[in-house]
Amino acid sequence: MPARLPHPATWALLAMLAAQLLVWAWGRGMYANEEITPPPPPALSLKLAAMGDDQFLFRSLGLHLQNFGDTGGQVTPLADYDYQRLYGWFLALDGLDPLSDYVAVIAAQYYGLTPKNEDVRHVVAYLRAHAAKDYASNWRWLAHAVYLARHRMKDNVLALEVARELAGLPIPDLPPWTRAMPAYAMADLGEREAAIALLVAIMATDAKHLTPEEVVGMEKSIRKWQRLGEGGQP
Repeated sequence: MPARLPHPATWALLAMLAAQLLVWAWGRGMYANEEITPPPPPALSLKLAAMGDDQFLFRSLGLHLQNFGDTGGQVTPLADYDYQRLYGWFLALDGLDPLSDYVAVIAAQYYGLTPKNEDVRHVVAYLRAHAAKDYASNWRWLAHAVYLARHRMKDNVLALEVARELAGLPIPDLPPWTRAMPAYAMADLGEREAAIALLVAIMATDAKHLTPEEVVGMEKSIRKWQRLGEGGQP
């Protein structure tokens, strides 16, 4: 009698079990002293390990991501993490739940506090990638990326690039202040006349959509840049 081949479902079960063992092996590295930031698992392995329940795996690994290096009584400085690997983890978890902002919050408001500028660059890159998945819902993360580039990294060229990406989005009812963001990066780069012209244009075309506080802030910035252009003090 010929040997019976395993049922296809058996092979599928074995494949999922192997994937879970693979993720478990990666998970062991999360707690190893010698490796604070384990390498991110491939997207296919995550899908197999989820066994159809992406949300459970997303939440479980999200909690691990939030606590990398801070388990077993350890406290790890943000400067000690491998941000190239963190970037991979951010994208991998987004693949499990592309609608959630949980990973974006962790990236921007926790890992984005690292004192190393080049590490912040990975966070900015991720926030741009996350926003691009659905600009209509995620455009605010571009604004946060501008903040990180301009105020944390002091990289005004990158800040202007991201600000222009945000300002150019074809989204109805996008707040007027998003269109104004490039002006502040331009002023930081010494392009004060262009910055003034942009704010003046926004105030002329979107006045009814601006709050009184926004108008006062723009007018104050214009006066400051005009004084600087005349060689005066800010």
